[in-house]
Amino acid sequence: MVRLAFRQWQSVLLVIVASTCLLLSFFHINLGVDNPAVMFIMICSIMVLGVPHGALDYSLAVNGLGLVSMSRKIQFLLFYLAIVLLSIGLWLLSPISGFLLFMFMSVWHFSEDWSFDVGDRRHCAIAVWLITMPALFKPNEFNDILSVLWLTTGQIEIVTIASQFGAIAASAFVLFGYKRENIVLYLELIALLIILTQGGILQYFTAYFCIIHSPLYVRRFVIKVPMKRIEMLFQLMAIMIATVMLLSALWWLSDVYQIDVGIYAWLFIGLFALTVPHMLLVEKCLIKT
Repeated sequence: MVRLAFRQWQSVLLVIVASTCLLLSFFHINLGVDNPAVMFIMICSIMVLGVPHGALDYSLAVNGLGLVSMSRKIQFLLFYLAIVLLSIGLWLLSPISGFLLFMFMSVWHFSEDWSFDVGDRRHCAIAVWLITMPALFKPNEFNDILSVLWLTTGQIEIVTIASQFGAIAASAFVLFGYKRENIVLYLELIALLIILTQGGILQYFTAYFCIIHSPLYVRRFVIKVPMKRIEMLFQLMAIMIATVMLLSALWWLSDVYQIDVGIYAWLFIGLFALTVPHMLLVEKCLIKT
């Protein structure tokens, strides 16, 4: 299956980032999030390439669901908000249930990024590989992240072991279906693995999200939603500015008032709560159509 030129450029960029990580690691340069330069690059990448991913949901709904009247638009916003609140409620009642739902929905959602490359069930295996590989190569960091998210010690142990088995099984399934025409796909997976091992889990997901996932979504949006480019740009800029202001406020509060690590749990829960309706909306308006 011939790759789209757009995907080929994504592959090249991902390989360049991975090669840079290897080179910097060779010179013993710290690629962790405690390096201000790494953190700055990650934040800028998320602002420019990641934020647009969810900033277009309202426009997608208006065009994809045919929301013409004001009443229907208000109904959509209320329904969207209700899903967000229900998602937060689920996590507060049962953090392990919220986390597992997030994992399963992420696999379902991310698998579409690889469907064009393989065109069969292997795209689901690739998504499982993507989500679970951190538990196999960075178990301590993986456990630290789970502990911040209010999971118990027993739950963390079970999730980690299950994720490790999932990573091994997904790797075997993906390799078993190897085809020469998919060589670039495997180079992408190797590049992601290099970023994970030389950097960390946050760097790994930032690279995938900003280089592969978000640009693919924006491309689908531009193709299927008749929206003026200038209007889309203003909408994205408004969301970016609001996000920068929010993150700046949280950073200042954390530094000045020494807010504990719990603030990061709330950031993740908020991300989870916003992601659930986003995934459902994308499936309804972009994937199925």
